Amino acid sequence: MHVVALPAFNDNYIWAIVNEEKHTITCVDPGEAAPVLSYAKNNGLTLNNILITHHHPDHVDGTTELLKAFPNASVYGPADQRISHVKFIVHDEELVHIDNLVFRVLSTPGHTSSHVCYQEPTKEWLFCGDTLFSAGCGRVFDGTIEELHHSIMLLKNLPETTKVYCGHEYTQQNLRFAAYVEPENPTITSYLAHLIEKKVGCSLPSTIALERKINPFMRTKAPSVQAFVRAQGINDQDSLEVFKCLREMKNNFVN
Repeated sequence: MHVVALPAFNDNYIWAIVNEEKHTITCVDPGEAAPVLSYAKNNGLTLNNILITHHHPDHVDGTTELLKAFPNASVYGPADQRISHVKFIVHDEELVHIDNLVFRVLSTPGHTSSHVCYQEPTKEWLFCGDTLFSAGCGRVFDGTIEELHHSIMLLKNLPETTKVYCGHEYTQQNLRFAAYVEPENPTITSYLAHLIEKKVGCSLPSTIALERKINPFMRTKAPSVQAFVRAQGINDQDSLEVFKCLREMKNNFVN
């Protein structure tokens, strides 16, 4: 089995988990149907399952059309009336069995109040929607900043080899903010230069190990990040207070 990135809209990714043996796919967050339908048709695959992380239209709006084409597909998602067609409501720490995969559901509110992630420990996959981005994290919409901080710290503590499949290609713009926060961080500088020089289109998956080195929202206890926040007038070095400052500054950062 392997994972394929299906680009959607301007910068979304729909993730397709391909089961070559059964000629089926499971897709994650189909904001539009066309990329999934095209990939399935071109590769002779049947869509069996849809995993939803949160209710935003760019992550769910393709579901209706996909179910017309594949009416037997099962939809998994959090308990949220804003998400249609969910057949199986998932809960924190629940195990979801699909083919020979076992997904661990992680409740990760903050970006939205009901956001979940799907971790497959054996394959070392994490489908994290808009909670975690490479070198960044989601904005707070109808969740809270406290929830988002807790969710990022939860994901930070996953195994370092976990592969991170985010919902958007935001890596370069996030790295520019990260470099603003930590201009002397060599990993941030070299990674951004690599992506630009090699003209990397899809930077994902990342890994938790890499994110711990480049993602300021995971680095709230790093002395350099704390010094940056202190320079903004925030003397409280509590992880949450540092995180709040970073998120507010990122909201207004001009790349």
